[in-house]
Amino acid sequence: MAENEKAQRYAGQLISIRRKTQVLSVNDRLSHVDESVDATYLELLHPAAVYRMSILGDIQKGLSSTANIRPEDVESIWLRLQFAEQKLFDRMAMRNAAPTGDAASGSDAFAVTFTMGRLKGKTPGGFLRESQDKAAAVKELQSQYDFLTKNVGRYSGNQKVMDAIKDAIEYYELHSMDQEGAGSPPSGDGYAYEIYDPPEKTYRKNTVTLKDGRTLTKCYKIQILFIPSNDYPYQVQINNRYALIDKDPRNGLEKIRSVEKDVYRDNEDIRPLQYKMSLTSGEMVSVVCSMKENLQYYKSCVYASMRTLDQKLQAANRKAWKPKP
Repeated sequence: MAENEKAQRYAGQLISIRRKTQVLSVNDRLSHVDESVDATYLELLHPAAVYRMSILGDIQKGLSSTANIRPEDVESIWLRLQFAEQKLFDRMAMRNAAPTGDAASGSDAFAVTFTMGRLKGKTPGGFLRESQDKAAAVKELQSQYDFLTKNVGRYSGNQKVMDAIKDAIEYYELHSMDQEGAGSPPSGDGYAYEIYDPPEKTYRKNTVTLKDGRTLTKCYKIQILFIPSNDYPYQVQINNRYALIDKDPRNGLEKIRSVEKDVYRDNEDIRPLQYKMSLTSGEMVSVVCSMKENLQYYKSCVYASMRTLDQKLQAANRKAWKPKP
């Protein structure tokens, strides 16, 4: 049987997304609890267990930036990704319902008028479109919506106005209302939502000693953004740098401190790297699902042996227990 060259070369790799000049990949670096760590066997995962994400940003030179993703972070990434995908679906549905730039004007948001109060005679969409302070206008519409809700059972017309208010706010949030008008959401990148943005962390064992005796430690910073107005709505950015690490003597927390730029110029191997890669909806879902499913499979594989070890210890503890005199 012929050797599987890819399996051998990329052992541990869960998924890779390729571009002409870039590759994003995720590697499984999971391990289970053993005698060397301060953790119970039922916690299953070793404290050092991670997923290693990397962006090969310079294929010719083989340069890549890397970052660790903690297993416990995968679930929160998945939950935020679900929110983002719902946003994309709503945006697509709204675009299909309003295919032209002014189609939003044909909805109830621009047809139904307020019959009383400060906005009497105005439509929710018209009021929002004309307002310079969009945030304040949305807040005012929400206030009107809440007021109408209180008497919706008594006045049948309230529901229609409430629906119009809801449409106006949704059109605005989905950037479908007056995109070219004053005060409209910015074009281009649009709004960016954070899917994952943990603090900068360190690879503690990856250090370099400078000629002056100072020790630098390799650090990483990962950020995943959701930008719904982009064709590739997800952006992954990973930064690596070598920096000084100070420890607070009171609590042992690490503080990352930059070094002079001259240090990087004189040491090419430790120069900062920053690579980013944009992903489609399908690619981002595949990346996160690969980690989420792999984590479930791994826990299932080790659970039986970990539980057996834990039960043996529980039995030993019960046998060794003696009541205090």
